Amino acid sequence: MRWFWLIGFALALILAGVYAYLGGFRQPEVAVITTAKPIFLAGRYYNGPVRGDEFGTLFRQAQQVKANNHLQGTLGNIYYNDPEAAGDTVKAFIGLIVADTVSQNLPPGYHYSTFSGGQRVVQARLKASYMLAPGKLYSGIKDFAKQQKLGLGQVYVEQFPDTGPVEVLAVVK
Repeated sequence: MRWFWLIGFALALILAGVYAYLGGFRQPEVAVITTAKPIFLAGRYYNGPVRGDEFGTLFRQAQQVKANNHLQGTLGNIYYNDPEAAGDTVKAFIGLIVADTVSQNLPPGYHYSTFSGGQRVVQARLKASYMLAPGKLYSGIKDFAKQQKLGLGQVYVEQFPDTGPVEVLAVVK
């Protein structure tokens, strides 16, 4: 019985270490900013259940497009609603954030979407794994907006760079 507790404690320490390494104990930096320039995304639109097979497939396809150098950019998404508030239905544009809309040829089935510059947004940034960051970033945005008495629109932009912090922008009403 004693060995069981020692092994359980050792496993808990290892899991806590991995969680810390992935950034799980870090808190996001949150601020209100005005976007300086537009953000261009190359990808595909999705409207359906969050747990839908096609939703996950679009993320994997964007990763594959990047890995195969079909497009140069940063993994990113624009959400046009809050899935929690919309009953588990998501409206999103999933793909890669690119520098412009003219310097690269798009893969078949891909098209452009733009998040306009000059918008007032709540920006949350966190140096953590893309698997852990979104939950922390969204809760950080919502807590910050509540504290600052800011209304949020239904548009969110996520950016998952290879290096540096993961970022979510939420439009302020």
